[in-house]
Amino acid sequence: MLTRSLTHEALKALKNYPAVVILGARQVGKTTLAKVMAQGGKRAWAYLDLESPRDVVRLSDPETYLEDQRGKMVVLDEVQRMPELFAVLRSVIDRDRKVGRFLLLGSSSPDVVQRTSESLAGRVAYLELMPFQLQEVGTGKLDKLWLRGGYPELFLARSNAVAFDRAEQYIRTIVERDLPQLGLGADPRITSQLLRMVASVHGQVLNASLLAKSLGITVHTVQRYLSFFEQAYLITLLPSYHTNLRKRLVKAPKIFVLDTGILHGLLGVESKHDLMGHFAKGHSWEGFVIQQVRARYGKKVALHYFRTQDGSELDLLISRGTKLVAAVEIKTSNAPTLSKGNKLAFEAVRATKQLICTPSASDFRISKGIEVCSIATIFQHLDKAIGRI
Repeated sequence: MLTRSLTHEALKALKNYPAVVILGARQVGKTTLAKVMAQGGKRAWAYLDLESPRDVVRLSDPETYLEDQRGKMVVLDEVQRMPELFAVLRSVIDRDRKVGRFLLLGSSSPDVVQRTSESLAGRVAYLELMPFQLQEVGTGKLDKLWLRGGYPELFLARSNAVAFDRAEQYIRTIVERDLPQLGLGADPRITSQLLRMVASVHGQVLNASLLAKSLGITVHTVQRYLSFFEQAYLITLLPSYHTNLRKRLVKAPKIFVLDTGILHGLLGVESKHDLMGHFAKGHSWEGFVIQQVRARYGKKVALHYFRTQDGSELDLLISRGTKLVAAVEIKTSNAPTLSKGNKLAFEAVRATKQLICTPSASDFRISKGIEVCSIATIFQHLDKAIGRI
């Protein structure tokens, strides 16, 4: 059993709010985390899976059932499947504002956030559980985590072949069941084709027109599909960094498959040998590093990339509030070199901390103000730059 870094924050939230919502992709480990937290607590608890017909029957009179559980922590899994429950929760909470009463788990971020914010404003805290992070599995398993990704069933599989097969099964389930349940009424074949095309342009600036032309559908349709992919935690968009520099900036976002295990499943990358020779190796590593940063800091920082029309570029900028705290160029080589565009970009953005992140290079200063680090040490640098969180 791996200890999830979100555990401490979730337990703290339960001590301060009547309800806590943990969001995250299907099979990312939300249920396991919730049960570990509940079993480790001093209070009795009840667990309901809203995908289980038997558990749904128990909520045929939800107000009575929830009132009968007073004194327990009630865990409601896949809560987006029963949206009418949120108004009932508000009434039950308002009659007893005791903290830690409800732990809600959801796998559709915008839908759950919108409905709970409307019904449970001021009564709920939101947290996101990401796939396994390197700090959770240990730096000695870097290659395994990069290849298989952070979904527990993939990462903990007995072999790469089993992990790859599970990734394919996961993708099929998402396309054929989960996305339609979210409201994407589309031909699964087109959904699958678009998802694989997104994987092929992972880490690149989004060109919705090109994707639409390749599939023979409209740009609006592509954008609609991508919105559903985001809701299901399949992809993430990295916005460009806009400054008052007198430069022509690339403004479209970059698009990434959120987890590298799912990315590699879509690309047919089954082994480290496959990955090392694949055209997407560099973009895969870039996405992996960015996802590790996103998982560690969440919404407490803003992430962007920087690129100008004349070729100045950096893979990742990190800001907190109005302050640009770090600029990171991500390299797959442990003997990295900077392009002219990288150097110009570092000079242009003038971040507090300027880093080149590699898989395993020892830390050293490559030039004035710019340091090389590894994925194992990058957070030592970033934690200091970002400050206490």
